Amino acid sequence: MSDKWYAFEESIKVPLIIKDPRMPAAQHGTTNGEFTLSVDLAPTILSAANIEVPVVMQGRDIAPLYMKPEPAAAAWRKDFFYEWTQGKNGEPHVGNNIPPVFALIQKAYKYIYWPVPKYEQIYNYAQDPFEEYDIFNDTAQTNLQLLLDMRARYAYLKNISQKGFPV
Repeated sequence: MSDKWYAFEESIKVPLIIKDPRMPAAQHGTTNGEFTLSVDLAPTILSAANIEVPVVMQGRDIAPLYMKPEPAAAAWRKDFFYEWTQGKNGEPHVGNNIPPVFALIQKAYKYIYWPVPKYEQIYNYAQDPFEEYDIFNDTAQTNLQLLLDMRARYAYLKNISQKGFPV
């Protein structure tokens, strides 16, 4: 994997260690598998400093995930939209060979869309945690409904994310 450009786990996952004096002692040294994004860091830092988070800022304060993890996780994001592009939908990157890519990442599945050359992939984490087997072309009827559902959710998240709405 070259840097952090591809929609595969080895590329998009980044470890994060938090030391917050407000954190309950029982939470020290614990891990959390909820989806947090880099856009969550600014709202988290602003909230910790008792500074109001601007409504136009994307991302969410992640402190509830380590302050009161059970209720916070129940209301936390279940998926997210990923993109690597130069701004226009599928425009090739100038000066490098890295293709644009978009994805819908969920806990159980990942849908990846490569606009150049219009190629789609789906991975099932439960059966394939290393994303080695693309099930997009699987003929199973359940995968057809999964594809339709993921395309619809992908389009929705892409639309609100690219318009700057909080995610």
